[in-house]
Amino acid sequence: TRLSPHQYLLELRLVRARSLLAETELPVKEIALQTGFDDELYFSRLFRQKLNVTPSQWRDRSRQSK
Repeated sequence: TRLSPHQYLLELRLVRARSLLAETELPVKEIALQTGFDDELYFSRLFRQKLNVTPSQWRDRSRQSK
């Protein structure tokens, strides 16, 4: 995978978060908690850093494409 164990775990958590954002109406804070992030701001910052969009933008875009 060429990722450290920590980076691999973060990637898995972000994959799950993307799925929850696209498929549920859960608040971003709840999705952060369900995917193992205690801090919503850290989750949002990491999400944007990795995907170049905020969690809310991801949700909006995933709904527009359906």
